[in-house]
Amino acid sequence: MTCAPHPATFRLLDAYVGWENTDVPGDAGIVGFDDPRGVRLAYAGASPDGSGRSRLLPWFPDRRLAPGCRPGAWYLAVPGGPRLLRRDVCAGGWSPVWPRGHDPGPARHPVSVAARGHRVALVERDRVLVWRREGEQLAGVIGVHRARRAALAPGDEVLVACEDSTDLWRFASSGRPCGVLRTGAAGDVVGLRAGPGGTIWLLTDDGIRLRVYRGGPGRPFETSTVDELAAAVPPSGLLGADEDGFCLREDEQGGEVTNRYTWLGGNLPGTCPQAGVYVTSGAYVTGLIDSGVSRCRWHRVRVDADVAPGTAVGVGLVVSEDGRYADSDWQTAPPGVTDFLVDQPPGRFLTLRLRLSGDGASTPVVRRIRLDFPRATSADLLPSAFRQDPAADDFTERFLSLFDASLEELDRVIERYPALLDPAGVPDRALPWLAGLLGLSFEAGWDARTRRALLAAAPELYRRRGTPWALREAVRIVFGAAPVIDEPAADRRWAQVRRIAGGAGPGLGAVRLFGRSSSRFRVGGSALGGAPLRAFGDPDGDPLAAHAHRFRVLLPVGSADERALRRLVDRQAPAHAVGSVRLGGVGFVVGAQSTVGVDTAFVPLPPPVLGGARPLRLNRDGVLRPGPRGARAGVSAGVISAVGVHTQLG
Repeated sequence: MTCAPHPATFRLLDAYVGWENTDVPGDAGIVGFDDPRGVRLAYAGASPDGSGRSRLLPWFPDRRLAPGCRPGAWYLAVPGGPRLLRRDVCAGGWSPVWPRGHDPGPARHPVSVAARGHRVALVERDRVLVWRREGEQLAGVIGVHRARRAALAPGDEVLVACEDSTDLWRFASSGRPCGVLRTGAAGDVVGLRAGPGGTIWLLTDDGIRLRVYRGGPGRPFETSTVDELAAAVPPSGLLGADEDGFCLREDEQGGEVTNRYTWLGGNLPGTCPQAGVYVTSGAYVTGLIDSGVSRCRWHRVRVDADVAPGTAVGVGLVVSEDGRYADSDWQTAPPGVTDFLVDQPPGRFLTLRLRLSGDGASTPVVRRIRLDFPRATSADLLPSAFRQDPAADDFTERFLSLFDASLEELDRVIERYPALLDPAGVPDRALPWLAGLLGLSFEAGWDARTRRALLAAAPELYRRRGTPWALREAVRIVFGAAPVIDEPAADRRWAQVRRIAGGAGPGLGAVRLFGRSSSRFRVGGSALGGAPLRAFGDPDGDPLAAHAHRFRVLLPVGSADERALRRLVDRQAPAHAVGSVRLGGVGFVVGAQSTVGVDTAFVPLPPPVLGGARPLRLNRDGVLRPGPRGARAGVSAGVISAVGVHTQLG
């Protein structure tokens, strides 16, 4: 539909095709060039590719801090003076866990502290003290050389991390060793926490970036993200920490406030420095992008980006024939514009500059940049008389490019129209619309997976509609169980000479041919009890009319809703056939009207007695004479006989 004389080529910049390498200074502050999600501003701090330490503080506090069991309660390990302080919002201020004169042991230099519930663990240079009742009862002393961090896990378990190792030593609170947990993580352990469900969260630093691991006993440790950590473990009220002190978000009577404290438990004046999550700006300059065309007229630049509030994306470019250009040659797109024409002289090479900016709390994400070349517009179809003036020709090309862009979008929609007929690719909300095109109707309780499967199978179901296969396939897709299609017409008591599955069928002389007197009782022609009594229909049409155009759908009990199954069978059944539905009962079914269980026995029929209190019904309750082989004994099912293994029901 586009009016361009010939299609233009393009060059993509993304993680799949690649971003052009650059040797030009100034590509700092942007990361994610190999990330399919796109490039973005780097994290603030020493780990630009991953989360910085300040962002992880709410889940992995400084080793000297540990949140307590009550809201707003904190423990602070102090090197000098009282070894352990406790912060209680209700009591106000920091107070020693063990007042002067009540310290339970000789003072040592504390390394870190951990808490969970009413248990507290104080890590010192060569031991870990575990306390119950918030420091009132000593539970055990764990001797560990070069211990750095500890975490209290559910089930009265203590995890200890040592220097120069990422293995976790497991102990009971009493100090009894319980083994070692190999994590396989790289770097040093700078954060350790036991989460819900026995999950252990580990923060490591390998000197390049921080990594979060998740694992546990019997589960391997794998890298995780901050979003997964935040979804599994609630954050604490620690907002920031530096060399001078730390900031806590606390609930007081006047509401939520932010307080700043020193590492000795004293108040620290000033406001809490809120470090940004991301850097506020970053720039990236590509190398020379070669079009392969001398004096190429570059056409269009399109940027696929997510611009969050408070952020911005800036794009600039310069075109050159030999790769040399001046600073004044750059063309900068207007702010907020992500689709614009290239207004540069012809040249073989293009250099692109990308600038990202933000407020520190969020970042823009650029997924892809598309460069179209050479310039091809509908102006090429105009007579040469309209293109004699260079200034007017440039305006005409730029003006017609507006309409070409709209037509190109229409072309793309038309090209992608077949994708709307793909049941696996359309959104869930488009499935009823697609079903309407095919003449299908959905039940309200069918999920999207069932609807997609029906749409995918619709061509074959339509082609074989009215056959047992189509009905069986439709029931299987909707209810997830393969039904049994029972056609009573195939069970007529008329001798047939045909081939059966697995071998040759009965031949002449091997079966007994029945006459009209065997299908319907006739006076003067049928033996007493040898034929059923029927008072309807034409006797001469019995061989054809018996159970004709009738079928039955059998499913296990509990596999489907009977009313929904009946509606589906009515829609899929041929117009001339009558279908019925039956859900199985307890036990397994033999024939049409018999159920075999553990307490059921196959016994011979009682002696026939005509009349009396329980009169015998001919052709239903018994026979007037035994068979040609005489009377048969019964067999018990579930006692000493296996039905279907050594027993055949004839």
